[in-house]
Amino acid sequence: MRTRWTHLALGLVIALTMAAPALAKPQFSYAVKFVCGFNPENVGRSLSGSKEGEPTVKLGNYATDINVYNPNQINDPTNPDNQLFKKVIVLVSGEKPVGREPKVVDATGFDFIILRPGEATMDDCNRIGELIYGSPVPFPYPITIGFMVIQSVYELDVTAVYTAQVCSAWAFNNDLNCLKPEDVSNGVSISQDVDQIEGKRLY
Repeated sequence: MRTRWTHLALGLVIALTMAAPALAKPQFSYAVKFVCGFNPENVGRSLSGSKEGEPTVKLGNYATDINVYNPNQINDPTNPDNQLFKKVIVLVSGEKPVGREPKVVDATGFDFIILRPGEATMDDCNRIGELIYGSPVPFPYPITIGFMVIQSVYELDVTAVYTAQVCSAWAFNNDLNCLKPEDVSNGVSISQDVDQIEGKRLY
């Protein structure tokens, strides 16, 4: 009886091992800067958290959209799918400069995804927030700045879209609504930037 159960257990382990993808060694790394959330003031923070000097970013609402595309069309028969390993490194959390020199920080959020040739995916501030804060993400989203590091078996196309918005009403209160009660814009400005992220070969 023991031999039978031993064989069943061994068979289950083998089946699970065959079902799970073998992890390959990443060959490329992309460090993508992200700026997410609402900064309600133009006063900075010291390492201890007291107000002083300049903020890391000025008063405004910030968003980052990280787009990843797998342009490879040739499958490696030993590893047909591209494996992406992601980690989030937070330098500013809720206006506090947790990674300001001489302090250093390590990754606080991790993710993994399979991205096949011709497929694309994205990480926005909400996804980054889920990795850092959990779900649901906080609202208003506290100003959060750092890096999403994407390591990949194959070379990728990585693009980051940065959007910043400011509303004149924010100078007087923390209400994120930029419309007056009569649905009239209340001094809104917006800017956008798109950056192609260059990868580095690890080996």
